[in-house]
Amino acid sequence: MRISTGIFLAAVVGLFSVGCNKSKSGSADSTTASGGKFDADAARAQIVAADSAWIRAVQSKSVDSLMPYYASDAVSYSEGTKEAKGTDAIRAAYVQMVKANPRNMTLKIDAVNFSDDGTMASDYGSFGGTSDGPGGKPINFSGNYVNVWQNVNGKWVLIAEISNSAPTK
Repeated sequence: MRISTGIFLAAVVGLFSVGCNKSKSGSADSTTASGGKFDADAARAQIVAADSAWIRAVQSKSVDSLMPYYASDAVSYSEGTKEAKGTDAIRAAYVQMVKANPRNMTLKIDAVNFSDDGTMASDYGSFGGTSDGPGGKPINFSGNYVNVWQNVNGKWVLIAEISNSAPTK
């Protein structure tokens, strides 16, 4: 089954924001609700690394490599598709998405923000690349995304994501 370009564009970097209270973008360290130190720079580096690894996994069509980035009850919203709730539904959506042969992908992260207690984060930005369109003809795509992350036992996992397509430049 071939998915439409619009669905592919939306699914490439499906990312969603429910907001993470107040942003912690100024100081590298803050005190968490439990009294421990939160290192925003280290957490930001982990999230940026996860986003980059996610893009590499999509381009290599390795859906199994994507799944560790998701909480078991994560939700994914992509333009033109039904919501995907839970890792089984998210996996199925990405299995379909990689059939369009995503390649030459780019990711621009505009910001990573944290909740006051350092347990939640959001990042947002834009993406682009090429996929196979009707008849295998290459189609350029671009879009915007927002991710919501939760720190679970020291690991950042996606709990929600949303993406939308944008005009190619």
